[in-house]
Amino acid sequence: MPRSTTRSWKKIPLITLLLAILQVSSSYGQQQLTVTGTVTSKDDGLPLPGVAVSIKNTSQGIATDASGKFSISASKGSVLVFKALGFTPQEVSVNDGLMNVVMESSQSNLNEVVVIGYGTVKKKDLTGAIANIKGADIKAQGVSDVTRSLQGKLPGVTIESAGGNPGSGTRILIRGVGTLGNAAPLYIVDGVPVASINNLSQLDIQSVDVLKDASAAAIYGSRAANGVVLVTTRTGQNGKAVVQMNANYGIQRIAHKLDVLDAQQWAKVSNTAHDAAGLPRLDIARNPDSLGAGTDWQDAIYRTAPVQQYQLLVNGGNQYSNYSVSGSYTKQDGIVKVTGYDRYNLRVKSETTKGRFRFGETVLLTKEKTTNMAGGWGGQGGNPVGSAAKMIPVFQIYDTSALGGYAGAYGPVVNVANPIAQLNLENITKASSSILTNVFGEVTLIPGLVYKLNMGYTSNFITNDDYYKRYVVGTLFTHPTNDLTQSKEQTNLLLLENTLNYTKTLGKSNIQALVGYTYQKTNYTYLLSARTDLPDGLKNIDAGAGTSTTGGNSTESSLLSTLGRVIYSYDDRYLLTASIRRDGSSRFGSSNRYGSFPSVALGWNISNERFFTSLNNAISHLKLRGSYGVLGNQEIGDYQYSAAVASNINYVTGADQQKWFGAIQTSFSSPNIKWENTKTANVGLDAGFLKGRLNITADYFIKTTDDVLLNVPIPGSAGSTANPVVNAGRLRNNGFELGFNYSDHAGELNYSVFGAFSKVNNKVLELGTGSQQIFGGQPTHHGASSTLTEAGGPITAFYLIKADGIFNSQEEIDAYNKNGTLIQPNAAPGDIKFFDANGDGQISDEDKVYAGSPFPSFEYGFGINASFRNFDLNAYFQGTHGNKIYNGLRQDLESMSLEFNYATSTLNAWTPEKHTDIPRAVTNDPNFNDRTSTRFLESGSYLRMKTLQIGYTIGDVLKSKFRITSLRAYISADNLFTVTSYKGFNPDIGRTGSIFDRGVDYGHVAYPIARTLSFGLQLTL
Repeated sequence: MPRSTTRSWKKIPLITLLLAILQVSSSYGQQQLTVTGTVTSKDDGLPLPGVAVSIKNTSQGIATDASGKFSISASKGSVLVFKALGFTPQEVSVNDGLMNVVMESSQSNLNEVVVIGYGTVKKKDLTGAIANIKGADIKAQGVSDVTRSLQGKLPGVTIESAGGNPGSGTRILIRGVGTLGNAAPLYIVDGVPVASINNLSQLDIQSVDVLKDASAAAIYGSRAANGVVLVTTRTGQNGKAVVQMNANYGIQRIAHKLDVLDAQQWAKVSNTAHDAAGLPRLDIARNPDSLGAGTDWQDAIYRTAPVQQYQLLVNGGNQYSNYSVSGSYTKQDGIVKVTGYDRYNLRVKSETTKGRFRFGETVLLTKEKTTNMAGGWGGQGGNPVGSAAKMIPVFQIYDTSALGGYAGAYGPVVNVANPIAQLNLENITKASSSILTNVFGEVTLIPGLVYKLNMGYTSNFITNDDYYKRYVVGTLFTHPTNDLTQSKEQTNLLLLENTLNYTKTLGKSNIQALVGYTYQKTNYTYLLSARTDLPDGLKNIDAGAGTSTTGGNSTESSLLSTLGRVIYSYDDRYLLTASIRRDGSSRFGSSNRYGSFPSVALGWNISNERFFTSLNNAISHLKLRGSYGVLGNQEIGDYQYSAAVASNINYVTGADQQKWFGAIQTSFSSPNIKWENTKTANVGLDAGFLKGRLNITADYFIKTTDDVLLNVPIPGSAGSTANPVVNAGRLRNNGFELGFNYSDHAGELNYSVFGAFSKVNNKVLELGTGSQQIFGGQPTHHGASSTLTEAGGPITAFYLIKADGIFNSQEEIDAYNKNGTLIQPNAAPGDIKFFDANGDGQISDEDKVYAGSPFPSFEYGFGINASFRNFDLNAYFQGTHGNKIYNGLRQDLESMSLEFNYATSTLNAWTPEKHTDIPRAVTNDPNFNDRTSTRFLESGSYLRMKTLQIGYTIGDVLKSKFRITSLRAYISADNLFTVTSYKGFNPDIGRTGSIFDRGVDYGHVAYPIARTLSFGLQLTL
């Protein structure tokens, strides 16, 4: 035993020595690990120089070089800490020798600059309600316009599709509808007003700032009632030139087709409907079993279509000047055959500082071409999309013996056109060339006082061509000549702005003062030329031998303004913003030409108070905001205050029928019209929690619009062809908005979760004389109006006859009476029961009741951005809840009363043996089952996976081999799926027409949205 014990003790030092050697060897190996990588900004993907890289709990550290690269020796398992001013610190564990780090802007960085009208302000000094998104957060997607990428991401900002057709763009509404006319916001790109921002390239955008309340927007006065969208394009950076190249190629397919009958099914339903009506069957439907599937008209017009985008950006500069040059090309083929869109963009922007002078310019050139499909040919099918749903599948596509080569409908059926013929026999193109130039010069007169001269000019030239070929399509559509219609329109805008900006810090006080004088002039010119009977293949007006038509007009308007603003902060705690703008507009008469638009806002940075110090660990910042102001709206046509007289109104008189030349007044003057005034009160809260990882912005607002500019109907016998514009309305919008962002990391996993929520209620307080009603939304060629706007209710509310189930027996019909008289005397079992709302014993338009609103109860969007090592993930969802949509195309497809194709739901029509919720098939529809009613009003709520994108950043070995800074590849899916009960093409219905048609799905003139799968590369040199 002693010997054994002795040997054990002798072994211990040896084992200890071996373990120590292994540990030293392991430690030595780990110390020899060299970690290299690149640090880039998530905002723009550019490398970050000067980032402090250190090993946690040691004094060892280095800084990234001018290309954002670093190299440091560290032990495996140790933690590297990355810190940079304005960015959230990151800690990353060392696992191997390669490490790429993407740093996010610090969400709690209150010194971040926000763009406001005629200047910028630090976020900590902001008192207004502004929604902001950085250009880097507008992800590259397989879409042709950048605004679609903004849907649901900005609280209080509604972005709706203007249709699925290529180049269609979107419609933006800020805090609801505050007018009954043009509700579009004011768009400003680098200080210059533009008609829209749909034609901008994603790579060109540095930031988008949306001014929502009066405090933020009042500096734009008469044009700001519907909000202001400020777009700042990319500016060059100090340092060597950085080149970015993006390429995206995608495939689009229709997201949702309509379920309609094939030829055999249609014939059976048609025969049932004719039998029920006691009418002879159609010849083309007499033998259903011999027809087979027939023509699938939807398959015939839709295709898998490519979309591609290529962008190139070069940034650079030095301490005195910088530049940014970019070009892009977008080509999108439509999912409907023939249709398509092409766009070229070229942008040049530079700034130079020389002593006390600073000057610069922006030049943005855009060239677009859109190939559209035909509208209706005078029939009831509508455009090719509507015709493809309604066209009877028994008919064929082609007929080589017919003029034009296409077959069509014949016999006693509804005049629905062959959609393939529509696409190929009418060629409609729109070409647009636009120029935006902005030149500015600044001089510092004395320290803190800067004078700026800003000159802007835009020119937009549009050419529309419609070449209508001769044809005979079936027996219902004939066009004997080739016709050509061409129109040209040009809009020029000149802007001159003179501003003085004074900035001064006095102790704890900081003052920014602005005064300015601006002038804006707009000229519009329109020309039309048309000719009939052209030879085949020639598309020149002079080649026509038939009727010639010409026309044209021009308008001019101007705006003269003075403005002033003061931004004051004391000790970074108490904030004041006051502004006023006085505008004079040529759109109003001399007695009402000028209007003043003031605003005031207060802010309190509570977290900067001494008593708040103990809470700073839990609440990193807290600010209260409040504002009130008046905004204006002048969006009416020119010369509305004066009477319009049409010349060349010729007539004959006397026994010899001598021609006399005359003129006639076509509209009355409205000399007393004046500005719409929108009074906005806003209360807001900005808060940060968990050391800035969670940030919340919340706002509540009340917006009341007085003196709404409205076209008041007058009888035609009054001698006017147009309804005069008067100030005859009062509207109110109130709502709540919430935006949040949570950013954090867990080891090498970096992630952020973000979202936006908006709830807006609107109400018409006054309208016209008090009893005026505005009807709108006629959903079909033969249907009644579906919306009503009147005092006491919401704008464009649905007022409809209520469908109250189905009569399942004659006893139920007999029991539905008024004093023994049947309320629906023409009904039979299987017909719809309609609610007699006014109790007069009959069903008529007087029985319409409030059935819902096209405006959602709330809108929302949420998403997540995450990165792990070289991988990144971006997912985004968007939706609405509580809105209603009137499905106009379903009203036709489920009617079974007219001779066109039907929805597959009609296979489940009511029969005596099978009681369902689809009324019986009967051709003459004596009960008017297909009348405009709540039967076709559906929920418009939906949740859409807007974007799912997965990316991979190529490793350093490959990058160093090819001498590139960054290379990222990604795959992206857009409109991946939509959760909705709506039966139409798309619950985000796309129309840009009258506000009174809102929520009405005109499916017969629609263009469905596409589901897109795309692949992209992003390269930085």
